[in-house]
Amino acid sequence: MHDHDHTDPRAANAERPVLRAEDGGASPAAMTWRPLVQPGMYVRDSAGQDVGQVKEVRTGDFLVDRSGTLAMASNTPVYLPFDLIHAMMGDRITLDVPSSQVDQYASVPTPLDL
Repeated sequence: MHDHDHTDPRAANAERPVLRAEDGGASPAAMTWRPLVQPGMYVRDSAGQDVGQVKEVRTGDFLVDRSGTLAMASNTPVYLPFDLIHAMMGDRITLDVPSSQVDQYASVPTPLDL
C-alpha cells in the first residue's frame, strides 16, 4: 500500500466544529476544579491565611462565606472564579492570590443569589 492510499485520521474531524470549554460557559480551570470543589471546603489564600468556607458551587465560580474569618477586610460572601485556585488537598482550597487581593477577582452576590 502506498502512503497516498491512507487518509490522515485528523482529516475526518477537520469539518467538525471545535467545541472549547469556554463555549460551554466554563473556563478550562472550571472544567478541572468544579467537580472537586464542594460546599464546606475551607479556602485559604496564597500565604495560607483563612479566606472562608465554600457555601455553593456554580458553573464558573464558587461562593465563599467569609463571615468567620478575621483576616479578611470584609465579611461579605463573594463568588470566586475557579481560575484563582492554585491547589486543593483534602478539604482545603489554596488560592493563587493573597487575601488582600481576593476582592479584585470576586463578584458579590445579589440578594437573589443568596
